Amino acid sequence: MSKESGIENNKIGSAIQYFRESHHITQTKLCKGLCSVATLSRIEAGERDVDSLLIETLLERLGKTPNQFELILTDFDYDLYHNREEIKKQIEDKNYNTACELLDEYEQIAASKGTVHLQFIITSKALLNELQGGSIETSIELFMEALTNTVPGFKTQEISDYYLSNSEINIIVDIAQRMISAGMTEMAKEILVQVLAYLDSHNSMEENNRLYPKVAVIASRLFMQEPDLDRALDMCNKGLKSNKGSRKMDYLGELSFLKAQTTEGLLKAQNKWRYSQKECLKLYLLAYYIYDFCEESTTADKIKKYLQEEYKWEDID
Repeated sequence: MSKESGIENNKIGSAIQYFRESHHITQTKLCKGLCSVATLSRIEAGERDVDSLLIETLLERLGKTPNQFELILTDFDYDLYHNREEIKKQIEDKNYNTACELLDEYEQIAASKGTVHLQFIITSKALLNELQGGSIETSIELFMEALTNTVPGFKTQEISDYYLSNSEINIIVDIAQRMISAGMTEMAKEILVQVLAYLDSHNSMEENNRLYPKVAVIASRLFMQEPDLDRALDMCNKGLKSNKGSRKMDYLGELSFLKAQTTEGLLKAQNKWRYSQKECLKLYLLAYYIYDFCEESTTADKIKKYLQEEYKWEDID
């Protein structure tokens, strides 16, 4: 290891120790499923060559956004990072064969490097199973296997007991979404409510606040299907509140649209809609302008057409 790498390791290790102690998290809780306490102690002391994916996951569990390139300490780590990004891209582009070939190569190189690499490999296999038309049940099993690599003994009813990274929370949400598709709505609902409670209790960690709107959208849609419009509206309001003050528009349009739909549904159920149309119209227009601003014309046009038909609104432009 070069002298420069040693300095970087020490900076990263000191940062992990600082954030861990600031949140009053023990070493045992932070590193559970990722590495041994002894390994974490050496990382915090700057005495160990650092695996970039392990560091990234530790920082994510502390609610921090790691800068990928600051964490790449060796040519080997640099290559692995780019391999992961290329695998994600090929899966996103639905290039099944290319993604499989790249993942096979990655597995041969990185599978022995630790649980975080195994988690990435198995998560990718779950997504590839879907690309190939595999069953939802198989995907759920693979996602659960991926999760238990870094969260051993994971139980969906005890989410609050863990410290989780972005990747781990997203896998839990992936499981819930597949459960919804498989008709396992009650279990999915319990998981999503627990995830939101977890994010609420760790709201001082900025990355958790960024995840909240995404989970709120999924939970709102599920409660709308029940239909439990009161709970759906509550999820929308919580998601919008968590997004307040953020410069990011992610999920803002969806949450505003869902709030308009749930508010309208509740008012119609209470026979109050005729007297509260202006309130609903205002909510729908907010959603419309967000989608229009973000150039998401399909949804914007859908809202526009609905307002013209249902609210006789003509002066949108």
